[in-house]
Amino acid sequence: MKGRLIANNAGSSPCNQFRNLPWKIRIHFTLYPTDQLLPLDITVPQQQHETGESMSTAKNNNASQQAQINTLIGRMYRNSLKQALFLQYGSSKVAMSITKNNHENMWDAVVQSNYDAYHQVNADLQVGVMAVPINNKLSLTDDLTDTDEKHNKDLPQLVPVRILLNDKPAIQKPTLPQKKNISEYLKQRPTEILQDDAVMYVSPYTTLGDVLVSCLPDLFKVDDDAPDCNAHYSIQGVKPSLTTTIVDLWRSLCHPDHFLYVIVATQ
Repeated sequence: MKGRLIANNAGSSPCNQFRNLPWKIRIHFTLYPTDQLLPLDITVPQQQHETGESMSTAKNNNASQQAQINTLIGRMYRNSLKQALFLQYGSSKVAMSITKNNHENMWDAVVQSNYDAYHQVNADLQVGVMAVPINNKLSLTDDLTDTDEKHNKDLPQLVPVRILLNDKPAIQKPTLPQKKNISEYLKQRPTEILQDDAVMYVSPYTTLGDVLVSCLPDLFKVDDDAPDCNAHYSIQGVKPSLTTTIVDLWRSLCHPDHFLYVIVATQ
């Protein structure tokens, strides 16, 4: 939450990074907006004092309510993880095969910020998490068929991506990791063959720019490495190049629920 607040309010542009700092914060002690935010802290209701209810009973009630909230958040996390796994594998088989013990271990690791414990379970769930970064500049002299076979086994069916634009609900679209079969892609899109240091190459994998253009066409344009001057994007506080493959970003910067969250803020 803190990271999203900073990204939305400060933006990703270096010139705007500290534009709105320090923040002016107004603290409310009453009328918590439970219809908008999930309460994470339980206080003793005033009516408990008025009815003469003992403090020990109130604390027991609060502990029970806190446990219910933690359980609710855990369920939200598991549901989000299951959505991501369905996108990754194209079926619910993997998500449904996770044991209750593994679910609990993953959630406990998230709560305790224990990466080692989380990775013990996650390593078997995230497709290609240990794979080497994709070479998004494939020379036309490369064996493209071999490249297809080599990378496809490490690619998810779909990349779990959510785009958070300002305070709007998350934008989520099916994101293919690869634009098309590389050989067919070369035949159908010859205009996207580029030249770098006198070497001809093609970029067949879906990039961050491709995703942003698809989801936010008014803010991001095709073949434009610089977004609208009023739009700033970041992932985990980092502003990667729009030409970075979405699979590499997902493997490196996705959240514990396996979704890659891209923050987009407008002025």
